[in-house]
Amino acid sequence: MHFRRMGAAGAWLVACAMLAAASFPFLAAERAARQNDARVARLQRDLRESRDGLGELDPALSLRVARLQGLLSSWETLGGCGAGSSTGAGGGIKWIGRSVSGGLFQLQSLATYTHLSDGYNVSFNTQVSRDLGEKWNVGLSVPLLYKYYYDYYTDVASGTVDISNAGVGDVAGFLTRRFGEINDTTLTLLVAAPTGANDAKFRTIPLTQEKQLGLGRINGSLTLDHTLDKTWGLIVLGGSFGYRGGQNEFGNYRAPAGSVYGYTGYFAGKWVPSLGLSLSHFFGADRDRGLDQEVQLWAVTGTVAVEWANDDVAVLAGFSLPFGWDKRGVVDGAASGTADAGLQPWTAGLGVTLSPF
Repeated sequence: MHFRRMGAAGAWLVACAMLAAASFPFLAAERAARQNDARVARLQRDLRESRDGLGELDPALSLRVARLQGLLSSWETLGGCGAGSSTGAGGGIKWIGRSVSGGLFQLQSLATYTHLSDGYNVSFNTQVSRDLGEKWNVGLSVPLLYKYYYDYYTDVASGTVDISNAGVGDVAGFLTRRFGEINDTTLTLLVAAPTGANDAKFRTIPLTQEKQLGLGRINGSLTLDHTLDKTWGLIVLGGSFGYRGGQNEFGNYRAPAGSVYGYTGYFAGKWVPSLGLSLSHFFGADRDRGLDQEVQLWAVTGTVAVEWANDDVAVLAGFSLPFGWDKRGVVDGAASGTADAGLQPWTAGLGVTLSPF
């Protein structure tokens, strides 16, 4: 019992330390930002009363919109990518810097590699979206998944056998509504269809649900983002809640998940380095064919990324590392309810966005 308390206390101390480190740039720049905001507000009032130059812009826009054109469409790895994704858990690699615009639609693709203790997962998530006026955006997200596991099966003749599972995951559609005078708040509803296979087997043995490509049921998420633009860059604050399909016909259950997060990016010419921190929670343990799986219900995820963009293309490279605790599930046939804490599988990603035609 003493070990459990020490583990939980240590996890919270790490979380608090990460949060303090991520918050320091915000606090250091807040005084200068307040003074700058006051000057910008006065200038905006003057421009709206003028008919010259920028004063002819739509009154609903502002200097911030002109400066941040294309930046307020932040994007991250969306839920619905398949059984291996933690829809709504947050903590993903998030695009917060400059994007591209001006084409008929926006095309974004993100490739991620997740390193597991017994293998690895690779995903290629392509998102196509289009603005419907100033306030609405609609799009489609199509994931391609490749999952590889070492020493999955022991054969008398050939020894240990590795396995892989690949194909299309759960395809999702999403709708985004922008709020505020400068569209700095966005609400995104995502709904994924069960297009990914969830009944794959090795020989006659069904694969466990995290090795499947789909959840087997309709799933989705709701995400709220708010963007704060500063003289030095951007801050994105938000939260999400994900419904991960519940229980499917095989008795596999995915618990709902939620998260709160903050990201900050610094403008350095065409480069935007960024840091992120999120706190995620799963509302219960997952089950595979009626049996609880090991899962750490809480996680703090740190993310570091760098973005580069010109008028035609934007590129993102990022890395995220979760630290989880409060383990639930079954270990060697025995019920587990410990406060074990430790690092979870890390993820590296590379993304590109274009605005064709």
